[in-house]
Amino acid sequence: MAFDMIMGAFRTTIPAVSPTQRIGVGGGQTFGGFLDEHETSSALQGARRYETFANILANTEIVAAGTRYFLNLIAKPDWRADPSDPNNAAAVEVAEFVEDVMGDMSLPWHRVIRRAAMFRFHGFSIQEWTAKKRDDGRVGMLEVAARPQVTIERWINPDGDVLGVVQRSPVDGREIILPREKIVYMLDDALNDSPAGLGLFRHLVDANNRLQRFELLEAFSFEMDLRGIPIGRAPLAALANQVRDQTISKADATAATAAMRSFLAGHIKNPQLSMLFDSQPYTTGGENQAPSSVRQWDVELLQGSGTGAEPVGVAITRLQREMARVLGVEFLLLGDGAGSHALSRDKTHNFGLIVDSSMTELRKTFQKDFLEPLMMLNGIPEDLWPEFRTDAVQYRDVEQITKGLVDLATAGAVIDPTDPAIDVVRKLLGLPEQPEELVASLESLARAPEPEEKPDADDPDAMPDDDEGEGNER
Repeated sequence: MAFDMIMGAFRTTIPAVSPTQRIGVGGGQTFGGFLDEHETSSALQGARRYETFANILANTEIVAAGTRYFLNLIAKPDWRADPSDPNNAAAVEVAEFVEDVMGDMSLPWHRVIRRAAMFRFHGFSIQEWTAKKRDDGRVGMLEVAARPQVTIERWINPDGDVLGVVQRSPVDGREIILPREKIVYMLDDALNDSPAGLGLFRHLVDANNRLQRFELLEAFSFEMDLRGIPIGRAPLAALANQVRDQTISKADATAATAAMRSFLAGHIKNPQLSMLFDSQPYTTGGENQAPSSVRQWDVELLQGSGTGAEPVGVAITRLQREMARVLGVEFLLLGDGAGSHALSRDKTHNFGLIVDSSMTELRKTFQKDFLEPLMMLNGIPEDLWPEFRTDAVQYRDVEQITKGLVDLATAGAVIDPTDPAIDVVRKLLGLPEQPEELVASLESLARAPEPEEKPDADDPDAMPDDDEGEGNER
């Protein structure tokens, strides 16, 4: 009994909670709108975080190549608005209106998507849409313009819900409040609960710092490597003795070594570079005056052991592969010493899945933050709102697709001439779609009833039997 009383003091009473009541909170911490990222490096705190990312993107080749590769793929698929009901003329007209708005902005749609897709690298992206009055009286969109991450200073997010952001103008330093209802807000919150997310660039900072250090060491190794520099030899002591004995003048001695000194000072290879020396070797002293193996005039290149540049180069290559692996573009380095076609194909396929996943996030966000405000501004009923659709980004082998269609036909599933798959294959081949007139005629032929077969007059078995009728008449 006493034990139950003691343990009861430590038990927490669970209150009754309504299913519609929010209880818990997220893990993101903000103080006065400023994020607490728990970063110890000053280069990753506040706005300097995005300056560090920009430096990596601008000065590290594999990061620039991988980022551009991703953005080019993400901007390639065509966007379309599918009507909520293809059989409803009003719904089809609304879908056409949305596509017309997308093509009637000051910024092309592919640039809008490309800037929005930077959320994958920075952790988030913010774009502000601005409406305009169209000539037909309806409301369209003037632009969807990016608001750089480095200019976003504070977040308006009570209880974890982002209600807006505060931008610091880089022009005049004033604060600009961007309400949530007027922005397209992309977020990569897979690894944390921060409203700024956690993008791929953050994972490259430490590797990039080491890469820069190793590249600096490699440069030092090349600069300090004395291998290959020319060494000239001349009988300078003998010439000095001759000058002292007044056998030759000092000017003659200087002229004798002028060609050698000129060569050593400017020894860069060119077609006219050559030297001619006296092959007479040194002689030993004494009575014999025997010649030695060392020539009085000579030029050679300095040789020596390695300076450690090769191991540094291996470390640089390893870091570049690590950074490419983080970005998902390791296949860009295949063929640089190793790799196979099958491996490249598999990695390329996986990267296509990553791009398709990001495209899904973009499509869903623009559905909510772009299309829905456009519909409400024009007072369009919700049941007529279209839905964004995009093509898949994954690489598709035309040969494999056509072979699959042949296998289906062999198995009995013959493709209809009006099947949309034909236009898909034609598009992959770079061919125009089938003419609408041809498709319409094929559809009408498919719907037309089969004609009844008429009896053959020459076939007695096909003629009607009139004996019974004639008998009745008789």
